[in-house]
Amino acid sequence: MRASKTLLPFQGWRVTFFRAIAVGLFMILILRTWQLQFVQGVSFRQDADENRFQTVPVQATRGQIYDRYGNPLALNDPAFLVTVTPALLPDDRAEVLAIYNRLSAFVDVPATRAVAIASGRNERSIDELVTEGEGLAPYRPVVIAVDIDKEIAMEILETKQSLPGVDVEVRAVRNYPSGMTTAQIVGYLGPIPADQAQELRELGLDPAFDRIGYAGIEQFFQNELAGTNGSITYQVDIAGRRERIVDRQAPIAGSNIRLTIDLDLQRFAQEALVNRINAINAEEQRLRTQSGVVIVMNPRTGEILAMVSWPTYDNSRFARAIDAEYYLEVADDPLRPLVNTAISSLYPPGSVWKMITSVAVVDEGVIEPTTTLVDPGRLVLPNAYAPNDPAASQTFVCWNRNGHGNQNLIDAIANSCDVYFYQVGGGNPEVSPARLRPGGLGIIDLYRWATAFGIGSRLGVEVFGEIPGQMPEPDWKRRLYGESWSLGDTYNAAFGQGYITVTPLQQISYVATIVNNGVQMQPTLIRQFEDSENNMVVVTDANGKVHAEFVPQVIRTLVPPTDGSPMVLHIQEDALIQGENSLACRCERTSDWYAPDRCDPINYSATYDPNPDDGVDEVVSYVVNVPFDYRWTAGLCDPLVFQTIGRGYVPPVASLESISISQQGMREVVTRGTASASVNPQYPPLSLPGGEGGKTGTAEYCDDIAAPQGLCIPGRWPSHAWYVGYAPADDPEIIVLAFLYNAGEGSQRAMPVVREVMNYYFRRPPQPTVQ
Repeated sequence: MRASKTLLPFQGWRVTFFRAIAVGLFMILILRTWQLQFVQGVSFRQDADENRFQTVPVQATRGQIYDRYGNPLALNDPAFLVTVTPALLPDDRAEVLAIYNRLSAFVDVPATRAVAIASGRNERSIDELVTEGEGLAPYRPVVIAVDIDKEIAMEILETKQSLPGVDVEVRAVRNYPSGMTTAQIVGYLGPIPADQAQELRELGLDPAFDRIGYAGIEQFFQNELAGTNGSITYQVDIAGRRERIVDRQAPIAGSNIRLTIDLDLQRFAQEALVNRINAINAEEQRLRTQSGVVIVMNPRTGEILAMVSWPTYDNSRFARAIDAEYYLEVADDPLRPLVNTAISSLYPPGSVWKMITSVAVVDEGVIEPTTTLVDPGRLVLPNAYAPNDPAASQTFVCWNRNGHGNQNLIDAIANSCDVYFYQVGGGNPEVSPARLRPGGLGIIDLYRWATAFGIGSRLGVEVFGEIPGQMPEPDWKRRLYGESWSLGDTYNAAFGQGYITVTPLQQISYVATIVNNGVQMQPTLIRQFEDSENNMVVVTDANGKVHAEFVPQVIRTLVPPTDGSPMVLHIQEDALIQGENSLACRCERTSDWYAPDRCDPINYSATYDPNPDDGVDEVVSYVVNVPFDYRWTAGLCDPLVFQTIGRGYVPPVASLESISISQQGMREVVTRGTASASVNPQYPPLSLPGGEGGKTGTAEYCDDIAAPQGLCIPGRWPSHAWYVGYAPADDPEIIVLAFLYNAGEGSQRAMPVVREVMNYYFRRPPQPTVQ
């Protein structure tokens, strides 16, 4: 009989099984160690460092803002904060409460929750704030009061020995000395919004105490003004007690900004506008007008010397903190005092627009400037579908119902003759083709010229909120209203009515272009950036454009340069010419053709054929002026526009002859026309060497304010008052625009403001030389 085989322990499959378990456990240990050391090691080290180190931001000095002569518009003032460090308080509860009670008397914050309830105050007490801070980091100071009076801060510091754990910190807040006078230009600061906190934290700002620009220059140049915060990093123990400094980063102060604004002129312009509004309302014994704009500009450089938008707000109420009650008051005001209407509101331009039409009809060969057309006071347009039915016709009247008789171009400008501009704008079949081009200028050519003068473009002034204005054309009307363009629409467009709307800044800019011999300058508020010792600072924007010593920027050359340099076109014109290859399509992030590597505004240039239909290849070179810190958010890369009005677009070119004729017309507006002494004897032309020029405008309107009041009565619509004047006429130094909402005739209501401002400018004592 065979003996049974004896199995020893841990042999066979058992050994293999346990070996596998051992190897598996060992591999798990290795993998876990690798994960902790290498995969999660960085995170653990960061967590450890967060407990071990404490980084305290050091606020950078925010740049200050001055007018062109160095008068302060935005300064930094010290603000005092009271803090309590929980770990430094006495151990005895009674002593702690005594400290809280003394502090409460200083800073008017309830000492405890019981005191807050007893006094009916729904706010956190000192005790609650400190207790919460103690649970987080007992050695970290807890802010219990902000922006206390300097006298109280000094008193707390004087008694600091008897207030253990209590301290006073100093932070900077804004001071706006010029207040309402420059609020729309300077803007104000506010707390960092939650949706921007992470982005701005990466730029070195601390949402806990840093404030950022909410409007005006403060917002537009936030990065340049803010500088870069510094920091101090401490090594701390487990309780948060600081042991030593391990790193220190010095803050970099923000740049000061010197504006082009003349504070005294700004103040006078605002007073003149407000006084005129009050005088109109007193004269009519009703509240007729409440808002308006005054802009003063140097037409040779584009420098804005004054930009008044009324009504406005008092930014000094937002200097130290946002006054919530006041903010809600102005935000709910139907007159919109928080909106800078000089750049952010659209109005029909009225007869000032005739200056664009005047240049266009000469250079397009519509009519000879000396050829006369008859103005009988009205122009009757037969109905195209019922030409023999007088009742179906449409009548276009002149503001002078008796008519002006025979008018050439200069006469028509001087007298603001509507019927003349109806005919040159849209044609008149009763006039011989030898005297007037059939169809007149036409809406397509008028669109081209308006675009060349900057209508539809943001001109680049350094304040957020600028809107581009609107020059309509047939496809626009078809898309928006589902209607075809009519000849009546062209008649209205030719003299600044109908669907055309502009901002006051655009209105003064295109007149300044004519005054400046066909060269359009970029309107600017910035003279230069400076350091704390008033030395010029070089600043480069995101497009690579450098701003150093002030150099006027050309944004459009209506008259071609004679020195061989390329033409300068608007960004919008380049988009119409080049389509998907335009600079806008390369640089706008929303574009289907967005290409950051090809977005090079500094070196961009292109060409166009000025006569694409003549069968001869002719090339004109041009560049595009991109305003400083331009953001590429205008949405100019629009394929639908490329396929309609952009198809075959050729930028118009003006001649010195047409510019000179228009200038002569504006001079005669003052000497014998709608701005002469005979029209408004109370405000005659100024006795200035070289004289003055100007253009009146009375723009009928029907908006969301007038319509509900039943004011939009056909034939008796309400009207805005415009006037643009400049002096000296032979070598203009300033150009001034006044706009008064719903005020009536420009010659009676807006012109006096312009002449008061010009008189002040030329009669005041000589001003310091601007460096």
